[in-house]
Amino acid sequence: MNKVLKNSWALFLGMGFLMMAYGFQGSLLGVRAVQEEFSLTSTGFMMSGYFVGYFIGAATIPGLISRVGHIRVFAAFASMASLVILVHAVFINPFIWFILRVVTGISMVCIYTVAESWLNDRSSNKNRGSVLSIYMVILYGAMGIGMFLLNFSSPKNFQPFILISVITSLALIPILLTKKNLQHSKKSKL
Repeated sequence: MNKVLKNSWALFLGMGFLMMAYGFQGSLLGVRAVQEEFSLTSTGFMMSGYFVGYFIGAATIPGLISRVGHIRVFAAFASMASLVILVHAVFINPFIWFILRVVTGISMVCIYTVAESWLNDRSSNKNRGSVLSIYMVILYGAMGIGMFLLNFSSPKNFQPFILISVITSLALIPILLTKKNLQHSKKSKL
């Protein structure tokens, strides 16, 4: 198991940053919606867009990975997640934010699928549960830390949106510069 953890540090670090950005994003959008005086219904509708996107992404990602490859899909959708949060700062409208949340949901399920495929590929049946539990602790811990970032700038400003994009982009660096990836793995199947 130590070998798997040693070979997966880049994934753990990158996913930690991604989830920190995502935790910050969820808190920021909810608070900003209240400050913009979106109705409760429109706020709930807007926030639910993530789960609509998650459903769409889960249905379409296997075919996309088969055509394009794991690393390219990961890079494309992580870049899209970084871009989408910036558009939130430009267009303050519940319907547009719903569409952007759909895109975020699609992006995040694609990112999760690639990351978890990578971990499954590197793990054996003997240590898979331990490796995935460490992964989940990192994800939820980083998401919780991300929520605290809301305290450093007013949600009315555009800077929090930029910070989320920067953290998301930063997350790509360790993962995409890793020597071994799924695209070159012979065991990988999706």
